[in-house]
Amino acid sequence: MKKTVNQDLIITNPPRKIELIDDIVYMSPAPSLKHNRIMGRINTAFDIYLRGKKCSVYMVSNVYYNPDKPKNHIIPDVAIMCEPDKFKPNGYYGVPSLIVEILSNNRKDDIGTKFELYERIGVKEYWIIDPISDSINQYILVDGKYKLLEAVIYLLDTDIEELEEQEEYKAVITPSIFPDLDIALSEIFGD
Repeated sequence: MKKTVNQDLIITNPPRKIELIDDIVYMSPAPSLKHNRIMGRINTAFDIYLRGKKCSVYMVSNVYYNPDKPKNHIIPDVAIMCEPDKFKPNGYYGVPSLIVEILSNNRKDDIGTKFELYERIGVKEYWIIDPISDSINQYILVDGKYKLLEAVIYLLDTDIEELEEQEEYKAVITPSIFPDLDIALSEIFGD
Protein backbone atom coordinates (compact mmCIF):
# COMPACT_ATOMS: atom_id res chain seq x y z
CA MET A 1 0.00 0.00 0.00
CA LYS A 2 1.37 3.38 -0.99
CA LYS A 3 1.43 6.13 1.67
CA THR A 4 0.65 9.71 0.77
CA VAL A 5 1.70 12.88 2.53
CA ASN A 6 -0.79 15.62 3.26
CA GLN A 7 0.91 18.74 1.85
CA ASP A 8 -0.93 20.91 4.41
CA LEU A 9 1.01 19.22 7.21
CA ILE A 10 4.47 19.89 5.81
CA ILE A 11 6.19 22.71 7.66
CA THR A 12 8.10 24.83 5.20
CA ASN A 13 9.39 27.38 7.70
CA PRO A 14 10.94 26.43 11.04
CA PRO A 15 8.95 27.40 14.14
CA ARG A 16 9.51 30.81 15.68
CA LYS A 17 9.50 31.88 19.31
CA ILE A 18 6.70 34.32 20.06
CA GLU A 19 7.03 36.42 23.21
CA LEU A 20 4.73 39.08 24.64
CA ILE A 21 6.74 41.80 26.38
CA ASP A 22 4.82 44.75 27.80
CA ASP A 23 1.89 43.86 25.49
CA ILE A 24 4.12 43.95 22.36
CA VAL A 25 4.63 40.77 20.32
CA TYR A 26 8.24 39.81 19.57
CA MET A 27 9.08 37.01 17.19
CA SER A 28 12.47 35.37 17.22
CA PRO A 29 13.92 33.52 14.24
CA ALA A 30 14.51 29.80 14.45
CA PRO A 31 17.93 29.29 16.06
CA SER A 32 21.00 28.27 14.09
CA LEU A 33 22.73 24.96 14.70
CA LYS A 34 25.52 26.70 16.63
CA HIS A 35 22.94 28.57 18.74
CA ASN A 36 21.27 25.26 19.61
CA ARG A 37 24.59 23.58 20.44
CA ILE A 38 25.63 26.42 22.78
CA MET A 39 22.20 26.45 24.43
CA GLY A 40 22.31 22.70 25.02
CA ARG A 41 25.81 22.82 26.46
CA ILE A 42 24.97 25.66 28.88
CA ASN A 43 21.82 23.83 29.94
CA THR A 44 23.79 20.62 30.53
CA ALA A 45 26.44 22.37 32.66
CA PHE A 46 23.79 23.94 34.87
CA ASP A 47 21.66 20.77 34.97
CA ILE A 48 24.54 18.66 36.26
CA TYR A 49 25.42 21.27 38.88
CA LEU A 50 21.82 21.85 40.04
CA ARG A 51 20.77 18.22 40.48
CA GLY A 52 19.44 17.77 44.00
CA LYS A 53 19.37 21.53 44.63
CA LYS A 54 16.44 23.94 44.95
CA CYS A 55 17.06 25.71 41.63
CA SER A 56 16.26 24.23 38.22
CA VAL A 57 17.43 25.01 34.69
CA TYR A 58 15.15 25.11 31.66
CA MET A 59 15.62 25.80 27.98
CA VAL A 60 13.08 27.74 25.95
CA SER A 61 10.26 27.68 28.51
CA ASN A 62 7.49 30.18 29.15
CA VAL A 63 8.18 32.65 31.93
CA TYR A 64 5.21 34.75 33.03
CA TYR A 65 6.91 37.67 34.72
CA ASN A 66 4.04 40.11 35.39
CA PRO A 67 1.03 39.02 37.47
CA ASP A 68 -0.79 42.23 36.45
CA LYS A 69 -0.50 41.22 32.78
CA PRO A 70 -0.85 37.43 32.87
CA LYS A 71 -0.44 36.93 29.11
CA ASN A 72 2.92 38.74 29.00
CA HIS A 73 5.72 36.20 28.86
CA ILE A 74 9.27 35.67 27.76
CA ILE A 75 10.95 32.56 26.45
CA PRO A 76 14.62 32.76 27.46
CA ASP A 77 17.12 30.46 25.78
CA VAL A 78 18.19 29.22 29.22
CA ALA A 79 16.76 30.24 32.60
CA ILE A 80 17.65 29.30 36.17
CA MET A 81 14.57 29.35 38.39
CA CYS A 82 14.92 29.03 42.14
CA GLU A 83 11.37 29.25 43.49
CA PRO A 84 9.78 25.81 43.04
CA ASP A 85 6.34 27.03 44.11
CA LYS A 86 6.15 29.29 41.03
CA PHE A 87 6.01 26.41 38.52
CA LYS A 88 2.72 25.58 36.83
CA PRO A 89 2.08 23.14 33.96
CA ASN A 90 2.38 25.85 31.27
CA GLY A 91 5.39 27.71 32.65
CA TYR A 92 7.06 29.62 35.45
CA TYR A 93 5.21 32.47 37.15
CA GLY A 94 7.96 34.61 38.58
CA VAL A 95 11.37 36.07 37.89
CA PRO A 96 14.27 33.74 37.05
CA SER A 97 17.49 34.18 39.02
CA LEU A 98 19.70 33.92 35.92
CA ILE A 99 18.87 34.19 32.23
CA VAL A 100 21.08 33.33 29.27
CA GLU A 101 20.26 34.69 25.81
CA ILE A 102 22.23 33.66 22.73
CA LEU A 103 22.28 36.31 20.03
CA SER A 104 20.72 35.64 16.64
CA ASN A 105 19.34 37.88 13.90
CA ASN A 106 17.26 39.79 16.46
CA ARG A 107 20.29 41.01 18.43
CA LYS A 108 18.68 44.33 19.35
CA ASP A 109 15.94 42.50 21.26
CA ASP A 110 18.44 40.68 23.51
CA ILE A 111 20.80 43.63 23.90
CA GLY A 112 18.09 46.30 24.25
CA THR A 113 14.51 45.23 24.93
CA LYS A 114 15.23 42.14 27.00
CA PHE A 115 18.20 43.72 28.75
CA GLU A 116 15.97 46.55 29.96
CA LEU A 117 13.11 44.19 30.87
CA TYR A 118 15.32 41.78 32.83
CA GLU A 119 16.90 44.69 34.67
CA ARG A 120 13.46 46.18 35.48
CA ILE A 121 11.89 42.94 36.72
CA GLY A 122 14.93 42.04 38.84
CA VAL A 123 16.71 39.12 37.12
CA LYS A 124 19.84 38.87 39.30
CA GLU A 125 22.17 37.79 36.52
CA TYR A 126 21.99 38.04 32.73
CA TRP A 127 24.39 36.49 30.22
CA ILE A 128 24.45 37.61 26.60
CA ILE A 129 26.30 35.11 24.42
CA ASP A 130 27.58 36.07 20.99
CA PRO A 131 28.05 32.89 18.91
CA ILE A 132 29.91 34.82 16.21
CA SER A 133 32.73 35.97 18.50
CA ASP A 134 32.38 33.08 21.01
CA SER A 135 32.04 35.58 23.82
CA ILE A 136 29.88 36.09 26.90
CA ASN A 137 28.97 39.35 28.63
CA GLN A 138 27.94 38.61 32.21
CA TYR A 139 25.80 41.22 33.94
CA ILE A 140 24.72 41.30 37.57
CA LEU A 141 22.03 43.43 39.15
CA VAL A 142 23.45 46.07 41.50
CA ASP A 143 21.04 48.58 43.06
CA GLY A 144 18.47 47.86 40.36
CA LYS A 145 20.87 48.36 37.40
CA TYR A 146 22.94 45.90 35.44
CA LYS A 147 26.69 46.11 35.88
CA LEU A 148 29.06 44.26 33.56
CA LEU A 149 30.83 41.75 35.80
CA GLU A 150 32.80 39.83 33.16
CA ALA A 151 33.35 39.87 29.43
CA VAL A 152 34.98 36.61 28.39
CA ILE A 153 35.96 35.23 25.01
CA TYR A 154 36.86 31.70 24.01
CA LEU A 155 40.33 31.38 22.50
CA LEU A 156 42.02 28.39 20.98
CA ASP A 157 45.26 27.19 22.59
CA THR A 158 47.25 28.67 19.68
CA ASP A 159 45.60 32.07 20.29
CA ILE A 160 46.38 31.91 24.00
CA GLU A 161 50.06 31.20 23.25
CA GLU A 162 50.21 34.46 21.29
CA LEU A 163 48.88 36.54 24.20
CA GLU A 164 51.45 38.74 25.90
CA GLU A 165 49.92 38.16 29.34
CA GLN A 166 48.62 34.60 29.22
CA GLU A 167 48.04 34.41 32.97
CA GLU A 168 45.30 37.06 32.66
CA TYR A 169 43.24 35.03 30.19
CA LYS A 170 40.12 33.66 31.87
CA ALA A 171 39.07 30.31 30.37
CA VAL A 172 35.96 29.88 32.56
CA ILE A 173 32.81 31.73 33.47
CA THR A 174 31.45 31.58 37.01
CA PRO A 175 27.84 32.50 37.75
CA SER A 176 27.75 35.03 40.58
CA ILE A 177 24.77 33.19 42.08
CA PHE A 178 26.76 29.91 42.12
CA PRO A 179 30.36 30.94 42.98
CA ASP A 180 31.49 27.31 43.25
CA LEU A 181 30.56 26.55 39.61
CA ASP A 182 33.16 27.19 36.93
CA ILE A 183 32.01 26.48 33.38
CA ALA A 184 34.91 26.11 30.96
CA LEU A 185 34.50 28.20 27.82
CA SER A 186 35.78 25.21 25.85
CA GLU A 187 32.74 23.23 27.09
CA ILE A 188 30.45 25.93 25.71
CA PHE A 189 32.16 26.88 22.45
CA GLY A 190 34.70 24.10 21.68
CA ASP A 191 34.24 21.47 19.01
